[in-house]
Amino acid sequence: MYRGKDKIEYAIYYATKAHKGQKRKVEDMDMIFHPYTVGMNLQRNGCEENIVAAGILHDVVEDTPHTFEDIEKEFGKEVMNYIYDASEPDKSLEWEERKKHTIEHIKNAPLGSKFIVACDKISNLEDLADCIELYGEEKAWSSLKRGKDKQKWYYTNIYESCIQGVDETHPIFVRFKQILQKLFDY
Repeated sequence: MYRGKDKIEYAIYYATKAHKGQKRKVEDMDMIFHPYTVGMNLQRNGCEENIVAAGILHDVVEDTPHTFEDIEKEFGKEVMNYIYDASEPDKSLEWEERKKHTIEHIKNAPLGSKFIVACDKISNLEDLADCIELYGEEKAWSSLKRGKDKQKWYYTNIYESCIQGVDETHPIFVRFKQILQKLFDY
């Protein structure tokens, strides 16, 4: 456990170790860049320490052998709950089923969880926009499990779920909508 250490610094350390050797889908970039980006976006937008730490750790359970129990032991129940809200269920389910679950689950999640999910999607979509610029639409879209139409369905629905019941003029949600407009004419 972080025991008096700075929680955000410990989250960076923990996530860096957990994601060691992992790469992003399109570019040859270390995976850890993505969780750092999510966490720093949350911090820049004034989110409290547990939300920022959870943003940095949000892919640890999905993409590494670490469990929710490991996260709770190291960072506490609140951070674990945020990560749970931002994680997909059973990875053996079909892509569409996992995405439908996330869309439904995040509608009634706490605001901190909505911020984490929104920042995760912003980072993914900004990386995709960069890849389109560097490699062209065909290579960028083909690097994903589903094409542009399915991605539009998912990202626009997750945006609608994130803003349900909250102030959609918050800078995080405004930025999310802007990247949707850029990529999908939303």
